[in-house]
Amino acid sequence: MELMSEDTVSPLEGGDPLGIVRAQSVFVAGAARRGLALRQLSSPPPDFLDLPGVPAQVRTALADAPERFLDAQPSVVVGMGEPQPPERRLVFNFHMDTVGPHVPPRLDAGTLHGRGAVDDKGPGVAALLGVAAAFAHDPALAGDIEVQIACVPGEEGGAMGVYGTRWLVESGVVGRLMVFAEPTDGRSLDACSAAMTPRWTVAGADSTDDHPYDGHNATVALSLLACSLTERLAPLAEKLGAKLCVAGLRTGTSHNRVYGSGQLLLNIAYYDTAAAEELALAVAETAVAAGDDLRRRFPDNPVVRRLAADWNSVVRLDWLKRGLPPLSNRDPVMEGVLAAAGLPRHDGVADGTAFTCDAIWAAGPGRYVVASGPGTLDGNGAHTPDEHVDLKDLESYATRCRDLVLRFGAEVGRERRQVPDLRKEPSR
Repeated sequence: MELMSEDTVSPLEGGDPLGIVRAQSVFVAGAARRGLALRQLSSPPPDFLDLPGVPAQVRTALADAPERFLDAQPSVVVGMGEPQPPERRLVFNFHMDTVGPHVPPRLDAGTLHGRGAVDDKGPGVAALLGVAAAFAHDPALAGDIEVQIACVPGEEGGAMGVYGTRWLVESGVVGRLMVFAEPTDGRSLDACSAAMTPRWTVAGADSTDDHPYDGHNATVALSLLACSLTERLAPLAEKLGAKLCVAGLRTGTSHNRVYGSGQLLLNIAYYDTAAAEELALAVAETAVAAGDDLRRRFPDNPVVRRLAADWNSVVRLDWLKRGLPPLSNRDPVMEGVLAAAGLPRHDGVADGTAFTCDAIWAAGPGRYVVASGPGTLDGNGAHTPDEHVDLKDLESYATRCRDLVLRFGAEVGRERRQVPDLRKEPSR
């Protein structure tokens, strides 16, 4: 409850940047009480965010004081077991930041309510309890394997993990098996979508209802674009297995003004880079064709006459994020280890349950990366005022994490060992 009480709303969603610092201190202290030692406390240097794939909103947040921002967004790694090479290391990962607004925690009849209950503080703490229980049951594991738990900022708010998980992966926090404790109903998803966000902006002249034809009508421009993009991109996204979200359109709210500026946002989630490239090309082609479409559909229409004449100079396409790598990997051995621990593989691409998260940065040779945790995003109200998780689901996940550590040790440890049949739940 102490960790849940800390307000860790992403600074990209208006949260206090120092909330992460306070919460990480609470997490480290709690981990120490369970026997997990601090292995790393770090933030990336500002030039790390010069890499490709950094979303525009992150660059904006860094613009004024990058060192101060990043110092307030540390990642933490705690662990058990002697240091091992990656092939004998199991890494759990969860994110400390949340969406806004903060919802204070409360317990009600065996259900934990509040921001972060299921996304993602609750699953992270449950994983920690499972790890501690495994080493308590078999202390000899400490000489065979290493288990790390990475607690990161920068997953929410469109940050896409670029200053949390990506930084830790690049600094060597990787393992033979990497489990991102996201809500997946206890199944292991080894594919995650990445996303790109095109933005159209209109930067023209305003006018009033006294002279409604004198302005560049951004409302008409962006509405036309929204319809054209829906018509062109939705069938293509469906064919490519991608997901198109026609999102926010903003110009103004008054009834007696012509707004000459505004923006339209789309979000496109995809599971492979070839699909992303085809969709990005269609976005660009639609943007180019929209001006011609306006002139064809509304010839000599006074409402859009100025907009049509100046379309190419006042309407612009840019990208808030683009070029992010989707996750897709398979590993029969580790799939078997996960299944034996009660976390079976599930094809989330086939049924559309795979989602976007910062696990996209973890893939690499010799690693199997999955998202696997208790509850579901929709069913447990993640990102809503009703976010919650049943304590029984957290306890069950802790048990599965315990069993996963034991089975991982049996599979990759220096000496293969028999895994006992365990019934007792890890202590809270």
